[in-house]
Amino acid sequence: MSKRKKFMIGLIAIIALVAIYQYPVQRHLALTKFQGYINEQDVEVDNILKKEAFKDWKNGGYVIVVSFKDDVGNKYYYHYFPWTHQKGEELKFNRMLLSIVDEKNSVELDAPYEGKCKYPPIEE
Repeated sequence: MSKRKKFMIGLIAIIALVAIYQYPVQRHLALTKFQGYINEQDVEVDNILKKEAFKDWKNGGYVIVVSFKDDVGNKYYYHYFPWTHQKGEELKFNRMLLSIVDEKNSVELDAPYEGKCKYPPIEE
């Protein structure tokens, strides 16, 4: 085999591995972390009205958007990050953050959450 052919095969293999990691692997990790997170929130799976998961190209990771039957006025955005590193923080892996938006007023809810939403974020 020529060097050019080996190089092309290697390049295609690297691109394929990155694509597999970006889509099915990260999606599976995000959905698994989401399942654990809602279990900690004491959410019943049959209480989910609508769930959408999509790749977040701007911030990295995945976003899972959920509407619950018993909290219809709010939309829950579960942000999954395979790793995060912010200034002044240590490197963290397999992280899930939650932001809640009041659909009526189109405003993201801030702490304290008491009385504003049914399922507040879990502190890490």
